Amino acid sequence: MQHLLFSELASAVFLLLLGATRYRYFVLASAQPAGLSTSAVNWARQIPAYFASTVWAIYVAWLVMAPVQLVKWDRWSPDHWVSDLLGWIAAPILGAALWLFWYSHYTIGGYWSIRVQLRTGHRLVTEGPYRYVRHPLYTALFLGYLGTVLALQSRTLAAWLPVFVASYLLFAREEEKMMERGFGEAYRAYLRQTGMFLPRWTRTRAATATNDETPTLSRGSKGKVNGSRE
Repeated sequence: MQHLLFSELASAVFLLLLGATRYRYFVLASAQPAGLSTSAVNWARQIPAYFASTVWAIYVAWLVMAPVQLVKWDRWSPDHWVSDLLGWIAAPILGAALWLFWYSHYTIGGYWSIRVQLRTGHRLVTEGPYRYVRHPLYTALFLGYLGTVLALQSRTLAAWLPVFVASYLLFAREEEKMMERGFGEAYRAYLRQTGMFLPRWTRTRAATATNDETPTLSRGSKGKVNGSRE
């Protein structure tokens, strides 16, 4: 199990930095003036996703900190070189997940809140990662989960993955219903242009072609930028 030390350290650093990023933006959101809420997702609809995330974080921490004898049963046992390879594959995936998580939070800024809601004056974010996907924060969490599965090679984490994804799929659909009620046709057009968790191939190709044709396009010529919570 010594060859898993690097993977365990990578998973621990990932969780710490992920938590630090979320805490920072939670503090910033708490400092925002409490505007009048015009629409919100019921707290009960958020619980499955938050529960699935909490189980994931706690179990990863347990795998990292527990004595080897207590968690040996949960590790699948590929050959030594295969295990090492999976650990090295996991490292860039965890790095990409952290970057996307931070970048998504940075892009959405003060519109993010722990409770999913629209406030008076809320706008729809369509720049940064939101130009291609509607829920890049959740995409980042999926990448992070995949990275921890590969790094720690845990049967329990692998089995929990469908629950994790399903909980956020349901959550995202509830958010989109709220966003459609709040923004109407503007959000329906945004739905047609973007993917839920992965970019639409046609939109990505169109964006690339546009960038190639207009290399001097300024940031201010993109049009009105609005903001959402994801």
